[in-house]
Amino acid sequence: MFFVGNKIVGIKIKIGVLLFSFFVFSCSNNHSINFKNEACYIIDLDGDMNASIPYSSVFKNVKTIILETKEECLIGYFSEIQVFDGNIFILDFHSSKGMYVFDMEGKFIRKIGGLGRGPGEYLNATDFTIDTKNGYIFLKDWDDRVHKYFLDGRYINSFTIDVPRTNIIYIQCYNGRLYADIIASEPSKDDYMLLEIDPNNGKTINRALTIKFNKGWTKLFLAGHSFFISRINDIPMYTQLFMDYIVSLSDEVTPYIELKSKYLVKDNDIHFIPPDASRSQMPGPSVGSSTIWDVNSFVENNDWILFSCRKGKFKYFNVLFNKETGVVKLAEKLYNDLALKEGDDYKMSMSGRFVFSDTHGAYAMTNPLRFDIFLEAVENDIFVPELDKLDQLKKLDEESNPVIFFYEFK
Repeated sequence: MFFVGNKIVGIKIKIGVLLFSFFVFSCSNNHSINFKNEACYIIDLDGDMNASIPYSSVFKNVKTIILETKEECLIGYFSEIQVFDGNIFILDFHSSKGMYVFDMEGKFIRKIGGLGRGPGEYLNATDFTIDTKNGYIFLKDWDDRVHKYFLDGRYINSFTIDVPRTNIIYIQCYNGRLYADIIASEPSKDDYMLLEIDPNNGKTINRALTIKFNKGWTKLFLAGHSFFISRINDIPMYTQLFMDYIVSLSDEVTPYIELKSKYLVKDNDIHFIPPDASRSQMPGPSVGSSTIWDVNSFVENNDWILFSCRKGKFKYFNVLFNKETGVVKLAEKLYNDLALKEGDDYKMSMSGRFVFSDTHGAYAMTNPLRFDIFLEAVENDIFVPELDKLDQLKKLDEESNPVIFFYEFK
């Protein structure tokens, strides 16, 4: 899969006038985000459902990364993880509220910034992104503040994203450009979801994708990241909870994947459940039990595209798409045959949610909220004997940092 001029080489499917009118752009500075009537992959989600998809369909081996546990780097939850230049960057905004750097063997290197109101400090960081072209880290803080650091943790400056009436949780850098996923706090039908901002001062450069393409949904609901870094050339992609498309963010914003299903969520399918102390139900979207939405855990290599979708409110299913043949395989779960003995799934303690992927493979983590289950699985010897660092895993306890597993592409 590669670009030749303005064409995507692979499975080419012309979408016609629909996609040309699907996108709208606004240019406010010196270059524009262009939307073109390109080819893309179309993935049909209405096929037969299999019981499982084995990891060995896509990956050839697994490597264990045990993060060093020290008082200065205790991690309660992985809010975001990225791997770059031989280091693992981790943000935990739920528990320790800090950002940490480890090497590829799990040794702690440094913390980026710290809690506070001083230069280089943050109050409630929700996301970060790495400018791999220029060697910067951008950390998204409370009240639409962004803090900028060198990769070695030295603080550069801070700025505020200059967009009124919005909530911004996620940001993404690519090729020196900085994008933000925006949710209007006082929405109108002409509001946009995707923003390109100046990485030096936070000023708006471009806006793209009006909220009607997310079925009009504008409520803040943290279901998962809006940006995926998983193309073979590391170009990030973007989607929102109820979009039928995944778009590519390079020099142009172009449609990459179109999802097809009679069960995809429609405008009148979505209802908002407001916060109410008398209810046990969490606030957020309410959808039908068969409705498909929320693409997540996206992984891609030269041959395959792998991701999960939500069906109804609580169920998930998995999609494996062959880029050469166009064949789609659907399954209720992923089976980790690379790490688990045959027949052992152990309450999904080693299956499912990939948190980052690059040209080499995909990274998954143990769920900190269910780390006791993972430790029980280690104790009960359910892992294949070939799994590396088994002896070290058996020495962990509930106070240990979460474990990362790297799955290498075939």
